[in-house]
Amino acid sequence: MPTAVIARHRYLTGHPELLVSRYELALEATRRPELRAFYDAMGQRFREPMVAMMTAAGSAEPERHALSLVAWCEGLMFSCAAGSYHDSVPSLEALRLGFGELLRGMPGTPDEDRPAPDGSRSAPEE
Repeated sequence: MPTAVIARHRYLTGHPELLVSRYELALEATRRPELRAFYDAMGQRFREPMVAMMTAAGSAEPERHALSLVAWCEGLMFSCAAGSYHDSVPSLEALRLGFGELLRGMPGTPDEDRPAPDGSRSAPEE
């Protein structure tokens, strides 16, 4: 399992106050440009490996898929640190299962009804 996943699980199970502090920093960064630059730089350390992973997996849209993965991770961490799941942190196995389910639905061909990254549409199969 990737080190980042284990570290985030440790935040959830042993140090939820660190995650709460991180969310407080995120909110403050919306008001203070000097914090925004720092927060964005730190976020790149999480975002870039996701983009690389989706590119390596053959994603037709690695940036968009990385955004979905980051949003899933961020949402799960928030829910477990400060939200409605604060008293029921998922196990590493549950995180692995959820992340795998999310990943299996991403790489591949664009949907028929959605334009491809270049703006073209897939031709319907006959």
